[in-house]
Amino acid sequence: MEGPLQTSIHVCRENGQWMSRLPEKLWDIPLYNLALPGSHDTMTYCLDETSAVSGNESKLVKFLNKCIPCIVHPIIMKWSTTQELTVTEQLEAGVRYLDFRIAHKANDPSMNLYFVHMVYTTVTVQDILWEVLRWLETHPQEVVILACRNFDGLTRKLHCLLIAYIKEIFQCKLCPRNVSMISLFFPKNDILR
Repeated sequence: MEGPLQTSIHVCRENGQWMSRLPEKLWDIPLYNLALPGSHDTMTYCLDETSAVSGNESKLVKFLNKCIPCIVHPIIMKWSTTQELTVTEQLEAGVRYLDFRIAHKANDPSMNLYFVHMVYTTVTVQDILWEVLRWLETHPQEVVILACRNFDGLTRKLHCLLIAYIKEIFQCKLCPRNVSMISLFFPKNDILR
């Protein structure tokens, strides 16, 4: 039996290519003038239930979680989870603005970067960037905005690593600083023209 979430995922798949289906009268409108659907705390569908509380949280939250974790941690998990769909499902549903809160786990000797919303995710930033790229490759006329922020626990070296990941993974799909978003969205030789 299909539940409401499965039904909505099925229905939303029709929105996976909405940008390529925009009417011609919108082609010359700059991307920043379009209302783009976005998701708040995009990666909270995969929060790690065994994760420590983020280093940026208040001392009180960390103290309570340490003293009575059986009560506080489930509350934190419930409050922190704002998404149920995976990043690919969100993109298929029409989301084009991804809110990535990036962090490095405290006391983690690795260079792995994660997402965070009070607790850390089970997936790494690098894995999700590859997932977004795979989606973009199958939807070449769609544009996705990655809003990377927070950067909890990132040193300068880790921040440079994040930039390197983004450049390595997306390469020519990145919008150069000197290109207007409208020419990126609908180039002159585009098949839609």
